[in-house]
Amino acid sequence: MSSSWGYGRAFYRCLLLFAVGVVLQLCVGDVNNSFLQYPWGLILAVNYLYILVLLHTMRKKWRWVEQLSDTYASTSSLASMVVMTIIFGLTRQEPSTEGLVGLLGFSRMTSSWPFNLLLLYFTTTIGLSVIDDLHHWRHRRLAAMMSHIATFVILVCGIFGSADKLRVTVNTHLERPVVEGTDGRGISRTLPFAITLKEFKMDEYPPKLYILDTKNESSSKDFLSVESLPAEAEIDGWHLRVEQMIDMAGRMPDATDWREMIHTGAAPAVYLTACNKVSGEQYSGWVSCGSHIFEPSYLFLGERFAVAMPRRDAKRYLSRVEVEHMDGQREKFNVEVNHPARIGAWRIYQVGYDTARGRWSTTSVLECVRDGWYSAVHIALWLMLAAGVVMFVTAGGRSLARKSKAKIADVKSKSK
Repeated sequence: MSSSWGYGRAFYRCLLLFAVGVVLQLCVGDVNNSFLQYPWGLILAVNYLYILVLLHTMRKKWRWVEQLSDTYASTSSLASMVVMTIIFGLTRQEPSTEGLVGLLGFSRMTSSWPFNLLLLYFTTTIGLSVIDDLHHWRHRRLAAMMSHIATFVILVCGIFGSADKLRVTVNTHLERPVVEGTDGRGISRTLPFAITLKEFKMDEYPPKLYILDTKNESSSKDFLSVESLPAEAEIDGWHLRVEQMIDMAGRMPDATDWREMIHTGAAPAVYLTACNKVSGEQYSGWVSCGSHIFEPSYLFLGERFAVAMPRRDAKRYLSRVEVEHMDGQREKFNVEVNHPARIGAWRIYQVGYDTARGRWSTTSVLECVRDGWYSAVHIALWLMLAAGVVMFVTAGGRSLARKSKAKIADVKSKSK
């Protein structure tokens, strides 16, 4: 290989691909991957693999092919992808095309020409390395080869299976079967099963009390978290002490006192005393965040300040749903954030609820995602995990071998 080929020209190739991508982005617009829908995505993936194998066999005749799988190309393509990922990670992703960022496609990573061209280039370098690893597997490290294969499979599935991923947002209501939802473009989609919301459950963080400055329309940075009694704290020169706490409370329309009420719409309420540390002014009363039924309650501290309780933050929420298949078979699942329900190639995710009603919500927003390439990606991820284990074991083996040899050499030197 000529000494003229090195990191300089390798990075120059990446820069050239980026420039071509920018030109295509300005002239053509976003990448439209709809042509990759099944079966065309699978057909193109098979042909892509065939072309890589063909290029590998011709690498001795075509020098540029051999350069695609060397260290310079692999390192430069990886570094370029890291830079692009950082750029897109720091850029707000939205469909807007306004401004220079939107015009260049940086606000739409998956449909950006520069990103997709560099991603295809990086995938090609990894693919040629994988073929070379398999061709010379006796002389390759097992962990590195497994990592390369897993990464390549994930990238190929991500590129050629991008159009096969279907996301359907479904608004479910208690005891009402739903078979339709809308995709990202607002088009109605019919699901191969019916979803019925059986129960929505939410766990909330303890209520918090803040000091409001009505003049500046701001709140204190510090707050008093009321987990149990007694609860007290000093906030912005006021000493707050909670004397009574009701987790589920309500009040009559013209009343000022809150009382325990086990009913839909019940809200947390606390009775507290606030004392100014400088003037000695003291105020007492009820404070509640309210709900979709009850108005919130504040404790005013003179004309400027007041004690307020914002709506409690959700700690955990889930939906208990029943899924009925086309053959009449029914299954029950608990759908929680980061814990989706799995039904064949479909995954059901918890994405929202009626925030106005909070824990009393009778509506749950679910997202049904179908990805036909998920199984291949799942296997690749397990392969990558196995590569890490192999790497750890083999590295430990070499370390132990070196230690044992050192001990033997030390014993021999002492015996002499």
